[in-house]
Amino acid sequence: MADTMRTLAQLETILADNTTGAISPQDLRDAILASVQPGYAEMYVSSSAATTLADTTTWVDAGGTFTLTDANNWEMTENGRLYYTGAADREVNINASVSMTAAGVNVVVEWGVGVDGTVLTPSIIRRKIGTGSDVGAAAVIAHADISNGSYVSLMVRNITSATTVTADLANVVVFDFAA
Repeated sequence: MADTMRTLAQLETILADNTTGAISPQDLRDAILASVQPGYAEMYVSSSAATTLADTTTWVDAGGTFTLTDANNWEMTENGRLYYTGAADREVNINASVSMTAAGVNVVVEWGVGVDGTVLTPSIIRRKIGTGSDVGAAAVIAHADISNGSYVSLMVRNITSATTVTADLANVVVFDFAA
């Protein structure tokens, strides 16, 4: 039988007190898998490109070409989106860093972590870029609950104008653990 990634609640039910002696070797393998094999992924901008922004309120995925460097229970089937492929619901920590430029003067941009296309409010960070040649930097951190098929992305919006923003360099790391 294949080993199964289980949630903490499922493991607590399977392994509860064992008064009947019904814990199988498979149950133990599943418990070990859930505790020692977390999911993780890392992607980075390997080729920067301006992110087109239609207005000052809409969040969009950061532009550019992203490259997946390492992953377990995650994949990048769409550019800039890390999809969770594990079976059990998980909690994730997401860390991102970005260096940016903007086509404009006194441009204020916000960066955030998105899950399934929705920015996680606690992750939002704001940065002002004085001139188009200024390089700004930001760190974006988030915590979220995810399920199979959920995706994580680095998102941006320009709250000053619809001027384009470029993630010259960016790195996104996801690490999950039992929910």
